[in-house]
Amino acid sequence: MEGNGMAESQGPKWQLWGEPMAWAFLPGALAGVHLAVLLFFLNPHLPFSARTMSRAAVVYALYLGLLSLLAHLPWTWRRPTRARRLLPWTLTAVLALASVLSWTHASHFAFFLPGGINSRLIKAAISLSILSLAVFYTALLHSLSRRPYGKRSRWGIGLLCLASVLPTIERRAAYQEEHQTVRAAVPAAEPSPVQLVVVAIEGATLDAILPLAEQGRVPFLGSLLRTGATGRLTSIGPYRRRPLWASLATGRNPHGHRVVGDTSFSAPLLGPEARLELLPAGIGFSKWGLLAGRSLPVDRASQATLGIWQILERLGSPAGVAGWPGTDPVPSELQMALSEEFFDGHFLPTGAQPVDLAERARLFRVQVEDMDPVVLGKFGEEVPLPVQKSLAADLWRQSLSLFLLEQDRPPAAFFLALPGLAEVSNSYFGGFVATQLEGEEQEDSAAAAELIAAYYSEIDTFLAQLWEKVRQPALLAVVSPAGVEEAGGWAQFSRSLFGSKTVAGSFRGSPDGVLLLQGPGVLPGWRIPDAAIVDVVPTLLYALGYPISRDLDGKVLTSAFDPQWRLQHPLSLLPSYEVLPESRRSP
Repeated sequence: MEGNGMAESQGPKWQLWGEPMAWAFLPGALAGVHLAVLLFFLNPHLPFSARTMSRAAVVYALYLGLLSLLAHLPWTWRRPTRARRLLPWTLTAVLALASVLSWTHASHFAFFLPGGINSRLIKAAISLSILSLAVFYTALLHSLSRRPYGKRSRWGIGLLCLASVLPTIERRAAYQEEHQTVRAAVPAAEPSPVQLVVVAIEGATLDAILPLAEQGRVPFLGSLLRTGATGRLTSIGPYRRRPLWASLATGRNPHGHRVVGDTSFSAPLLGPEARLELLPAGIGFSKWGLLAGRSLPVDRASQATLGIWQILERLGSPAGVAGWPGTDPVPSELQMALSEEFFDGHFLPTGAQPVDLAERARLFRVQVEDMDPVVLGKFGEEVPLPVQKSLAADLWRQSLSLFLLEQDRPPAAFFLALPGLAEVSNSYFGGFVATQLEGEEQEDSAAAAELIAAYYSEIDTFLAQLWEKVRQPALLAVVSPAGVEEAGGWAQFSRSLFGSKTVAGSFRGSPDGVLLLQGPGVLPGWRIPDAAIVDVVPTLLYALGYPISRDLDGKVLTSAFDPQWRLQHPLSLLPSYEVLPESRRSP
């Protein structure tokens, strides 16, 4: 009998030793093959050749097979009957898990994967679901009737497992990345007479702006709500900072501009130059699955499409950018540029354009110990050090921006990113929600809410100063690629269990960002419906009088503009701006 270890110990050596080890190894090996295929689905840029796929399948089959062997041996060692009966169920679990991973990743990374690869991943999930049910049904019948697995049943399960691998590999192999080269020329365009200023406030949300505007804490933002157009910007999930900022700057979803993560990873076992940009989610793959891989930086070279500042520069509108994530090395064609890395204290030559701007920009740097006591006084008597650091980083960017826009020849289009609010909101936005939106009166929540309100007030003061210095006519866009919300997960569970209230915020769900527009043609007091972060670029191009390229994923938010103005400025299209030649700026 299965439970009689003494009876089983009298069998042949292969039956006692080999069989349990083989049956324990097989489920892990099957899981390893499916994991390898999933990696190629998530990274369609990897060359899908027989050599690379075989190498990945063998490596992960051996790796997970050995882990499976170690996990099984305490239960099946010298028990071949138990090992044989357990095998169909472990194979069922592997196929079910592979199916779940295919389904969830097709949904989780919908904006990060090309449409062709995503549809093939969904089809793979369907086939895996059917096959896992077939193996489950076979195992269930034999378990309920306690029948031994005959030759036909064993061959049937083996063929089902093989069928789960081959069609999945075939579907991945059938994908061919589309390379569309648009050869149509871009018609010449006159530089826009409208000055464009874009201030991207990381973590800004209407959930804070609206109540603060009603209280008079942010008068300039309150005036934008009345005199301009306002909308919530649907963000892109899962929340990944670099892809979101790249989408805001390009008008493309992550699979379009190809910045799909905050970091990438080398994969030497797949090839000397192989890189993994998307990793399987939900299984802790980065902790155990990279093997010999290491993290690699994601910089502007990872971006496959032009940012709006490059488009405008090539159309004849000199552009400048300060502190925007993912701009290092900065484009040399811009009138002026300072990367986010520059403001983080990495004063590399690649972080400034022109090079001599770096030295002048460093003069505006604000140290925590040198901040104006009047400014700090707005935040209370004891200001947390992280808040002071965030404020100092933003004040540096703000003072430098005001200086640059005061010059005789300021950029015709200026893009500024302010990251400080995100840091403060991540620590205190839950307190703001509790106090301002839910009416709670806890002391820690009230203190956190005051820090958030004070930070918005400081940004509001800067925006008013900035708008005064901008030459008219001008278009002002205040944007954020994602907002912030009250921290969930364990924080909410703790609240319901112990009655405590977290003051932290969270970006995890990619909450809605915000867009506030003011300028020529913008409809006063309008609330923009159905806006997304990829809509910002085409909307700004339209507002400046330029055609919209068809390869953008976003749409023009035409409802934000006065109907009469729209009649005078009809929407025009062209195939792509990607063919624009790089502008050459004399050193």
